[in-house]
Amino acid sequence: SSSSSSSSSSSRAKIYENVDAAIEARLDTARRMPGDQYLSAEAARDMVLRATVPATPTDPSTSSPTDPSFDPSTPVAFRHDPRLQWPSLQYYTREQVESFYRQVAHPVCLLTAEDGWPVDARAEEAVREVLRPDCAER
Repeated sequence: SSSSSSSSSSSRAKIYENVDAAIEARLDTARRMPGDQYLSAEAARDMVLRATVPATPTDPSTSSPTDPSFDPSTPVAFRHDPRLQWPSLQYYTREQVESFYRQVAHPVCLLTAEDGWPVDARAEEAVREVLRPDCAER
């Protein structure tokens, strides 16, 4: 296996055998997501290089995989804030969210994609409708 788990005093961080194993993990995650998810190898590499640190820091001069002297065979771990994985403290109903959208007082450009995370058609249409400019009111 290319990765294993290791624990630290504050959280469990997954340790990847090397940068390439972490890149493959990011690509696998995109493939497993619903819809037509796509992540290029180049984008995954950039994400991994930016978001990882050596699993066992030894030399402060090579503290980042972006450092040219970094050994690519060094085990790495993602440095995400573990609080990002905590459950949300506040949830909103569809009506509350639509109310927030209605309070937007400036022009809005809604960008949508053909591929990616699947979105409920009813929710997408509701967002489009709420954010549609009403020329009569302006």
